[in-house]
Amino acid sequence: MRYLIVGAGGTGGLIGGYLARNNHAVTLVARGKHLAAIREKGLTIATCHEPAYTLRHIKALAQEEVHGSYDVIFVCVKAYSLPEVLPLLERTCTTETVIIPIQNAMEAGNQLRAALPAHTVLDGCIYITGYVAEPGKIVQNNRIFRIVYGPAKDAEVNQRVLDVLEKDLNSSGIHTRFTTNIQAELFRKLSFTSAFASTSAYEGLKAEDLQQEGPYRDRFIRFSEELKRIAEAARFTIASDIVKDNVAILDNLSKEFTASIQKDMAAGRPDEREQLIFDIVRMAAHYRVEVPNYSQTAELFGLK
Repeated sequence: MRYLIVGAGGTGGLIGGYLARNNHAVTLVARGKHLAAIREKGLTIATCHEPAYTLRHIKALAQEEVHGSYDVIFVCVKAYSLPEVLPLLERTCTTETVIIPIQNAMEAGNQLRAALPAHTVLDGCIYITGYVAEPGKIVQNNRIFRIVYGPAKDAEVNQRVLDVLEKDLNSSGIHTRFTTNIQAELFRKLSFTSAFASTSAYEGLKAEDLQQEGPYRDRFIRFSEELKRIAEAARFTIASDIVKDNVAILDNLSKEFTASIQKDMAAGRPDEREQLIFDIVRMAAHYRVEVPNYSQTAELFGLK
């Protein structure tokens, strides 16, 4: 199958890199210095469990250079950039193409389905820690690499493509899980990122500030408790306890870890406050759940 990876950062670059290393047909969509470096020297991937390697012949293009059709498209740009990639998706999709958005967002799939009603758009989330260390080089600093994906309610899926996709990903070292309970999975994945960002972003905190006993850790737990109440009100089927899981994830982070929203804010770039904070407040209102900590933080970030 032909794979298009839209956004070759820490998430998309690793998906594309793993697939390309296993000799699958991959095209990366990148830009700027990162694109230039991949074209000149290849894509280097450094992981915590094996020596770094370079994929010297991986195909990388700018968005306007991409033509033809693809079987599977992973959309790995930030959620606020989805409108920018719609022209690319429209010209590279067929009726057989499967699109899988991978964002920190509950609504990404719905946005793409509304814009591309004739195409198959699943929902998806990823468990991995990766980042662009320098142009052309991506670092993966944990061993977990799992993609969970599934259809919106009552949506038809191309089973032939999904069967091959699962085989290709698993054989490339990317664990997969197909589910019809994808909304609960999206919320579960979003919950830690949202709680951490809501606690740390406004004051520029690091993981170590939340790992020690005190007001920041207490605040993180309160955010997690509010998320748990939303999940219960929405009747999401989540096997484990959100609060306990979030604390466990927090305590296993490196002390210097910061949320990507903090990096975007510091650089004056667009950020994901809409998806990580504002959408949580809207969900709470929809399900009539009181979330005083989220509401207060959303006001600080400018929610009207």
